[in-house]
Amino acid sequence: MILQVCDLGGTHCRIGRYVDGRLDVASVARYENRDYSSFPAVMAHYQATAGLAPAQSMVIALAAPVTGDVIALTNLDWTIDRDEISRATGVRRVFLINDFEALGHALSSPQSLELRSLNEANGDRTGTRLILGAGTGFNCAARLSNGSVVCCEAGHSTFVAETDFDRALQHRFSQRHGRCSFDRVLSGSGLGEIYQTLCERQGEAPRHTSSLQIVPAAIGGHDALATRACEEFARILGRAAGDLALLFLATGGVYITGGAARALEPFIIGPKSGFTPGFTSKGRMAGFMETIPVALVLDDNAALFGCHEWQKRR
Repeated sequence: MILQVCDLGGTHCRIGRYVDGRLDVASVARYENRDYSSFPAVMAHYQATAGLAPAQSMVIALAAPVTGDVIALTNLDWTIDRDEISRATGVRRVFLINDFEALGHALSSPQSLELRSLNEANGDRTGTRLILGAGTGFNCAARLSNGSVVCCEAGHSTFVAETDFDRALQHRFSQRHGRCSFDRVLSGSGLGEIYQTLCERQGEAPRHTSSLQIVPAAIGGHDALATRACEEFARILGRAAGDLALLFLATGGVYITGGAARALEPFIIGPKSGFTPGFTSKGRMAGFMETIPVALVLDDNAALFGCHEWQKRR
């Protein structure tokens, strides 16, 4: 039995194959979406390069709400058509699921994932587990104690300002887009906007144009405003993660993923990070927050694993 698994985000696409229940690591490939006109074009390249026969089934995890057989991606100008993909690839059974639904199913066995702990609290091993990610956009999913996964679009909820800087950031996004959401703030492009806002408030000309420049400058200690931008991002991410942990009562642990979050690992982990204070500073619930395990997911194949787990449950 061969199962094709795909993790299709707003920026990258990762594809692999499970053969008789095991991931064929050699089959895993990663592609830049901007290099292709469509998802079928990515799959055609993958199959031609790998020289692989069609799989019996395919599970595609998409960065969008999955409400039918034709899905428009949220942060990428592609439309995913289940029947079109089946015809193009020769795979008869194609399933579309939300990317965070896949990540939620990956939490069926978090010990199988590569993790780095932020808070090693014992938690409740039978409790709800929450996974959230900051990458091209922001979202989360919860895995309940019965193994089912609850999906949502938390990233499109309204960003709540808490500090003077938050209010300046909120004003910037609201002026441009009519509102300010967590998807705008807690993303790669959001880090750039945080940096631009800091520069404006300091009256300095920006030296960087994107997160790809901001993060290295901050890690290298070459730019104080770039460093401050990364610190503010980590603080806001910690606060959002704590709020979502309370909403879902995630006593089984909170897991952080996403390209932006991983790039900012030095600012998320450590005694000087604003992430943990943002996570735990919940007034009368602060003591409870300290009992929740928190970890950064370093595993590139987590969503692929989740696609396989989803198929097993099905």
